[in-house]
Amino acid sequence: MKHKDKALGFYKLIRADKPIGTLLLLWPTLSAFIVLTESEPNLFLMSLFVFGTFLMRSAGCVINDYFDMEFDGSVDRTKNRPLVTGVVKPSEALILFCFLILISCCLLIWMNWLTIKVAAFGLALAIFYPLTKRFFAIPQLFLGLAFSWGILMVSAAELNKINYISLILFASCFFWILAYDTAYAMSDKEDDLKAGLRSSALTFGNKVVHFFISFHLISLGIWSWLGYELKMHPLFYLSSLSWLVLIIYQYELIRNYDRHQCFLAFKNNNWIGFSLLIGSLLGTSL
Repeated sequence: MKHKDKALGFYKLIRADKPIGTLLLLWPTLSAFIVLTESEPNLFLMSLFVFGTFLMRSAGCVINDYFDMEFDGSVDRTKNRPLVTGVVKPSEALILFCFLILISCCLLIWMNWLTIKVAAFGLALAIFYPLTKRFFAIPQLFLGLAFSWGILMVSAAELNKINYISLILFASCFFWILAYDTAYAMSDKEDDLKAGLRSSALTFGNKVVHFFISFHLISLGIWSWLGYELKMHPLFYLSSLSWLVLIIYQYELIRNYDRHQCFLAFKNNNWIGFSLLIGSLLGTSL
């Protein structure tokens, strides 16, 4: 096998060609930096978190594909993944995963002990999540914890404590993740059913759209309450308004259960994440 093919296999294995996952992790993390420091973040710490977010998302993709090898070959969307086609060997994937985790751990050298402890729990969640699809009815709950964990790490790194504002942010992000990963699960519903995997889309059945909207609205409500609690500038609520508009748009996409439209609804959440960051900046810096 050519070195070029192997390199491309590793590139696809860490989803470097699909940055949406990294962005969905990054928006709430950056927003936490802005909100918790009132727009005066430690830029060095922030840069470490940006790099760490990319590394941990990459590691999560690698371990997910490693655990899902037996299923991915029977699913059209995943049958060409590097571990399924043999471009990357399972042993090579594990080595890559360990390397990514090692580099991520090296970033913790510049952080306090509380951040290191919080990061250890986050790592356990990242490894455990892919397995929950086999036995837990709503694995999105674990993804919500894993993808929100960066907020608690930001609080630990910047404040050396987990304060109640970070917990409010965590709760808002948690329900947002439940919403957008439910849309993703709707696009994968038939494939998951065939593979014998669990998801919120399968568990909620014909009520899934109601749950999708409910998760979004709960998240939006918590986010808006945060702005009120911190007495943010009125322009902060532009993020709430844009979020509401995007919820309506996503509802129009998913209400007919078309898998391609559901996937578009999932990707549209990148704009919600962007609006969170802009809202954080407007609310705390003006």
